[in-house]
Amino acid sequence: MVGTMTKSSSIKRLKAGRIECIVTFAKEDVESAERKALETLSQNIQVAGFRKGKVPANMVREKINPEHLLEETIHELLPNAFASLTKEHDIKPIVRPRVSAESRDPLTVKITFVEKPEVTVKAKKIKVEKREKTVDEKDVEKMIDYILEKHKETQAVDRPAQEGDRITMDFHGEMDGKEVEGTRTKGHQVEIGSKTLIPGFEENLKELKKGDSKSFTVTFPEKYHAEQLQGKPVTFHVAVTEVESVKRPELTDAFVQKELRAENAAALRAQIRETMKAEEEQIERGRRERALFDAIADATNVDIAPELLDEEVKSMVEEFAKQLERQGLSLDQYLTHAKLTPETFIEDMKRQSEKRMKTRLGVESLVLSEKIEVTPEQTEAAIRGIADRAPEADRLQIFSAYAEGSNAREQLIWQQKVEELIARLLKE
Repeated sequence: MVGTMTKSSSIKRLKAGRIECIVTFAKEDVESAERKALETLSQNIQVAGFRKGKVPANMVREKINPEHLLEETIHELLPNAFASLTKEHDIKPIVRPRVSAESRDPLTVKITFVEKPEVTVKAKKIKVEKREKTVDEKDVEKMIDYILEKHKETQAVDRPAQEGDRITMDFHGEMDGKEVEGTRTKGHQVEIGSKTLIPGFEENLKELKKGDSKSFTVTFPEKYHAEQLQGKPVTFHVAVTEVESVKRPELTDAFVQKELRAENAAALRAQIRETMKAEEEQIERGRRERALFDAIADATNVDIAPELLDEEVKSMVEEFAKQLERQGLSLDQYLTHAKLTPETFIEDMKRQSEKRMKTRLGVESLVLSEKIEVTPEQTEAAIRGIADRAPEADRLQIFSAYAEGSNAREQLIWQQKVEELIARLLKE
């Protein structure tokens, strides 16, 4: 028996943390709940001669669908049923229980609770290789070239263009006597010898002066990105509007000290090398973290209840839909563009949801088994760090949001524990 609100109940503990309860409600409780259900449903019923919400119960019963009345009656009974069952059988549900009607007379329902499932993690299987990151000196040189390029100086010249000069021009291309769509350009700049335009184009710019015009034909590469131009000859009509000489600085100590505020050229090289190494190491850490979470999911053994998986899928779909909305797309538009049916999309979401749940449950299990704790001082330091990065006007609000016992503080503590777990598993 479950208090006074049921006639009888039975409970069965199943796999994956599922608990199935069959509850038969006492007749007097059903009658009381049905009266409340009729009152609720009467708010939407209109009968001539009666104000809305004041229609007699027998008339309301005639006007409404019996299935709707049954649903509302069960809805009235459930809160007490949930409270009574969870207290008597020490049930700790982690998602809203599922309910289905078993019979009308006597009114019997099946309530399925889902608790956190049992999780085991094969910790020895969690291994992520570390790749030592080195910086290629060629990449350092490319960065130096980029810096010097940003500091180059140009000067207009009244002479024929030569290798290394910068040309400013207007041009368009024609094929078979018709203009090629997308080729008409004004004020385009290119350095002769940079090889940024199609082969042969820059060579034809040599010896041209400001105000000169020239027509020439070049053949597009066979692997050009625009399929309709691959291997095709196109005649270009060019009008030069400016010719400039280009002077790039040399990497000298004097230049570095004046323009880049570094001690000398060698120090700048070392700084660039260290910055690039740090960036590579950051990328490698990101790769290792992703590989670590994949390894945790693979090493986690857990039976996930279908009800729990459904909730996770619903959450992931909602998150994805909001993400699309921020990009100005609807979910239907995305499915059309990606050529996916709703069924294949949901199946993919299920696979992702299952992996995400296994990862999350595996991480929780490892945090407990590793006995990871966070001191109040560590948490306070993290909160101060968040506040320091925020505008001064918002800092008081941040400290208030992370007050003792707040959800934000608990989430931050959990994040700190997960970060410590990652550090231990990656041994960094």
